[in-house]
Amino acid sequence: MNFLTLLQQQAQQLHGQIRSLLQLGQGQPSNNPLPLKQYQQLLCANLAYHRALETALTQQAAYLPGYDRLRQCRTPYLVADLLATGAPIPQQYPSYFSSWSSWKLMGAVYVGEGLWTEAQEVIEALERNPLVPTMARVSRFFSQPLTSERMATYVTNRAEGHEDEVIQGVQEAIILYSDLTHDTALN
Repeated sequence: MNFLTLLQQQAQQLHGQIRSLLQLGQGQPSNNPLPLKQYQQLLCANLAYHRALETALTQQAAYLPGYDRLRQCRTPYLVADLLATGAPIPQQYPSYFSSWSSWKLMGAVYVGEGLWTEAQEVIEALERNPLVPTMARVSRFFSQPLTSERMATYVTNRAEGHEDEVIQGVQEAIILYSDLTHDTALN
């Protein structure tokens, strides 16, 4: 099995988790509107993940040639979405990735890019909820163009000899994201 196929296989777990979160956590059909509180919690989980990842990437910048941190920065979009919902912006940002190697961070970046796989479903669920403020129905974070193919190319071009560590990063990042979404009680 080639490395890219293995990456995609590992990420399927995350896609399933995102889809289950959008089922409103109670087996309800996915054509229901996304409640404001659940959307805020989903944004907070993503903000915690991306803020910690972006901080670690800044510290590892010298080891990630060709990685455009500014272009991949997601925190401003998440903050804008939270502000549009009227939610407070968390002031504490744990440093989940601070001790990760640059190879494991590549895996975490790949996972972060995969968070948009169900973006259209989030957008449609937001649009169906008349109780969500008008400004919040347009998600800046979930409306970003998919870059997972570009990220997969970046990772596969640089990971030679470090594939196991990148896969370990993907696996640990999925567990972290799972913990974040469960800790925010998305239901």
